[in-house]
Amino acid sequence: MGTVSQLNANMPEAIHIIADFAGCPSELLESSVKGEEVLTRTVKESELSCILIRSHQFSPSGYTAAALLEESHITLHTWPEHRSVQIDIFTCGSHERARKAYSTLKALFRPQNIAERILHRSLNQISLE
Repeated sequence: MGTVSQLNANMPEAIHIIADFAGCPSELLESSVKGEEVLTRTVKESELSCILIRSHQFSPSGYTAAALLEESHITLHTWPEHRSVQIDIFTCGSHERARKAYSTLKALFRPQNIAERILHRSLNQISLE
């Protein structure tokens, strides 16, 4: 068995993109069917590896939609009454593909305002003892 430092050398480096979009077209925020379409297109254009896409419709409108990826996940949480969507992209795979997914979501939702945070996460930063 290797030492902790040897084990850490093989830990994945991940990217976590968290964003709030405001001023989005309401037709993209109301129906979970539209959310699944947005995720399908995003996964395809970014060449991520999708396992499954699911969503939950809220009443009277709004949804949560999630793409479960081999690399991790993308989630959308919409607030039609505020013309907003909250986005979470996490992948231990290609950072370039995660950034492409984010660019695709920006192009599709066309937000007037964005608050974003991009984190680089690593298991190397924690102790395995």
